[in-house]
Amino acid sequence: MKILLTSFYDLGKQPKIIAEIADRYNNTEVHFDFVDFSVDNQNIDLDTYDVLGIYAPMHTATILSIEYIKDKKLPDKVFTFGLYGSVLEDFNPLIKYIKDIESEELTSFLKLNENPKFSLKDNIPNRQIFPDISNYAHLVDGSNNLIAGSVETTYGCKHSCTHCPVPISFNGSFKTYSLEKIVNDVQNQVNQGAEHISFNDPDFFNGPIHALKILESLNHKFPQITYDSTIKVEHIIKYQKYFKELASLNMAFVISAFETTNDKVLTILEKNHTSNDLNNSIEISKEFGIDIRPTWMPFSPWTKLEDLSNIVELIEGYQLRETVDPIQLTIKLLIPKHSLIIKRPEIKKYLGDYEKESLSFQWQYENIHAEKLQFTLFDFILNNSELDEHKQYLGMVSIIEEFTRTKLITNTNYDFKKVPKLSETWFCCAEPSKIQLDRIKTNKALI
Repeated sequence: MKILLTSFYDLGKQPKIIAEIADRYNNTEVHFDFVDFSVDNQNIDLDTYDVLGIYAPMHTATILSIEYIKDKKLPDKVFTFGLYGSVLEDFNPLIKYIKDIESEELTSFLKLNENPKFSLKDNIPNRQIFPDISNYAHLVDGSNNLIAGSVETTYGCKHSCTHCPVPISFNGSFKTYSLEKIVNDVQNQVNQGAEHISFNDPDFFNGPIHALKILESLNHKFPQITYDSTIKVEHIIKYQKYFKELASLNMAFVISAFETTNDKVLTILEKNHTSNDLNNSIEISKEFGIDIRPTWMPFSPWTKLEDLSNIVELIEGYQLRETVDPIQLTIKLLIPKHSLIIKRPEIKKYLGDYEKESLSFQWQYENIHAEKLQFTLFDFILNNSELDEHKQYLGMVSIIEEFTRTKLITNTNYDFKKVPKLSETWFCCAEPSKIQLDRIKTNKALI
């Protein structure tokens, strides 16, 4: 049996779950091929395969996968996996969604014998199946350009943020990976040239003691390696006592989903933090010398123009221009078919029809000017991709100033800093850009 496993976009990372599927059925009766359309330029003859597996980790990747398969004759068996797998199955009922790759459901679907020694908790993924790690995201700080690897300490998430695809699949549960698996996986990536490792957990502090134990072990074995992680605002505050240790163990920066400064929206999203908490989390990270990289979702039905002003004022007040990807200021709420936010009463009067093409429910703004602002900002980004990020940011702030009739840039002598960041812009819960769509249409790599 010949099986083709595909990935279309995974935030500039090697899609580890692909290797774990291949390892689970590693025997003489099956041959696995893999293509990552974010880095590969391959023309694939699907007729030569018995099974097609599509990794759908997020909205962007799913849209891109649909664009790829829509005009092709597919193998008799097609399955999908990842956070957006159920969405892809809804789009095409001939595609089988496998919620848990560890379950018997996948074995039954493929009708294959499993590797009896396979364990998701302990199995060290064979990354030789992937293109060279140098093809993926790098860590940049203005002078260095370091190959970046990635790893997870946990699988799932214990939180229930209503706009996030993770709780749809995991319903507040998470599993831990073994120390041996994580250390050996990082070792393999270091051997391939990785000088930085991203922790891809939805929240690195889902299990803070477990996370710190992992980080201590990695730092002891690889003292030259730096790290980044994602930590919720509420956990930055709750576990701030651990930030001194994070700094001493080479945690270069922390990504945190701020989303908005609008407390009403934060409540609807069930973020468990307030706008005041944003200030506290920034101050905690600065106290211990760890750069914080806020991610934003400024646009939702309840967005007010002043929300964007408040976001810019926060960025300016703490001198965070370098840590915010400009496209973050354009991101709007996406509502896939199974989104938890549909259960919130506040969304009912704004929710429109489900649009199959965009894989999301349409919704209306309370304030039409907010809608115009989002469109104007996104259009600016699309038409000014040649500008560096600082100039993009200043251009977007100028637009926000025009819409809000406020002066937001008061420091004309801004001391632009070199801060560590990943080379791949964060598109996790965003719609794919025109650039990404054009690339998949022409079979060109995304990164």
